[in-house]
Amino acid sequence: MNPIQLTSKEDLTIYMNPIRQKLLRELTLSKLPMTPKMLASKLSISPSSVQHHIKKLMPLGVIELDHQELINGITASYYKATNVSVQIGLDKSDDTMMQKHVFMQNSLANVYDGFRSRMSKRAEIMVDIEPQQLAKWGDIMTGVVHMKEQDSIELLKLISTYIEEHALPSADTNAWEFALILYNTQEEEDE
Repeated sequence: MNPIQLTSKEDLTIYMNPIRQKLLRELTLSKLPMTPKMLASKLSISPSSVQHHIKKLMPLGVIELDHQELINGITASYYKATNVSVQIGLDKSDDTMMQKHVFMQNSLANVYDGFRSRMSKRAEIMVDIEPQQLAKWGDIMTGVVHMKEQDSIELLKLISTYIEEHALPSADTNAWEFALILYNTQEEEDE
């Protein structure tokens, strides 16, 4: 995955728009490219609105035109999410910091809401299932691990590599949405 850094207030505003985030999510979850009409149906908005949001996102490099097809005399454009990781600069304090924090909180909340919704549906369908059997559909883990600096470097590299190797959809895969937070709790001696 190629990293894209969004640093300008304008780019961040374009990227962080809630409708555009939903649009990006749909494209990322889909195994196949989608037309604005297909996306409009998923998002319950008009195809022209979807087209507007696509035009805003394309210059950022997060969406691209996959191909076009002639359908009943009309050219249909199919779009897909690009294989990139977006960095919004949480490591830099500036006038967009509050906006970035709210965006990250919303992103985490959206993943949790999706998890909760899916797991509730699974639990309703599989009434007599043991809780540990639901884990094949997803899980939340919290806790503390104790690692040396080299161990943390290796863990983050392992996770990043695994995610990158599994970022593109194929016919025999399912999309798994994730949110992962790892941080060193050790206070620096100069703090």
